[in-house]
Amino acid sequence: MNKTILNSTIAGVLLMGSLVHAAPLPAELVMGKDRSWKGKIIRRDGDWIEFRSGTSTKPIRIGVSTIKELNFEVKINTDRIAVLVENREFERVIDALTKTLKPFAEYNDIPSNLSRYTAVLMEIYYLTKQYDKSLEISEKIAEDDRNLELQTKARVYRTLALIDSGKSDEAKALLSTYGWDKETSADAPPEELYIKAKLMMLNGEYRKAMGVAAKVIVFHSQDLDWIQPAEMLCAEIYTELGMYDSADEVCRQILVLYENTPEFDQAKLLKVRIEKLRADQKVEDSLKSNEA
Repeated sequence: MNKTILNSTIAGVLLMGSLVHAAPLPAELVMGKDRSWKGKIIRRDGDWIEFRSGTSTKPIRIGVSTIKELNFEVKINTDRIAVLVENREFERVIDALTKTLKPFAEYNDIPSNLSRYTAVLMEIYYLTKQYDKSLEISEKIAEDDRNLELQTKARVYRTLALIDSGKSDEAKALLSTYGWDKETSADAPPEELYIKAKLMMLNGEYRKAMGVAAKVIVFHSQDLDWIQPAEMLCAEIYTELGMYDSADEVCRQILVLYENTPEFDQAKLLKVRIEKLRADQKVEDSLKSNEA
């Protein structure tokens, strides 16, 4: 099959027939006191949008600041997207979602039902180390309190993206803002424990970091979203402590248990680093022996 035709076919399957909308965009407009109207957004003009309800023949101008929420009609095969994420076909997911969401881009500053899809992009951008893009999305969702679960997730990825992009001071400030800077208890959420352990490791507080990361493993053993990165973090901490046998054993377990995951790839890289550190240590020990 012609490659261009094949790519077009794949895109059609992913987007489930969703089209690049030209204005007007079908949407539900929600205002204060949860008053709502179904209709079409004709266009945007700066701080105003032109909206025509289903029963009206002429559009009206509405100030963006007065809008509580926009609910757009968008068709995305969420099951297919979930399979692609599980298979770590991240570029295909990014391509599918960005193409589908492109017509709504000029309304990104208005709360809408699109947050659930941009949150997927936020997570994938973080996993693919595109931290600036992840931060751009997470900063918006983190301030949106319509969905507390989604808001918490955005705060987590906002903090992690700051840490991994070398902005640990900003990450620490966020911990205080979010109330995550208190004493870590066993019943704290696993993501909060993980973030604190990661910051401690960056600060060279390796033994404290190990204790906090261990709480994720002991008290949240059924939460695969966080026990896997926590175990990987323990391997990294062991490495920093010079406990190469322990680090190697944790990596071995990760390679057995978590195939086709980010932690699997990280463990393979860490094992290579450990072997190099061991070799360097042997050379250093040999030099010391000769000097003696």
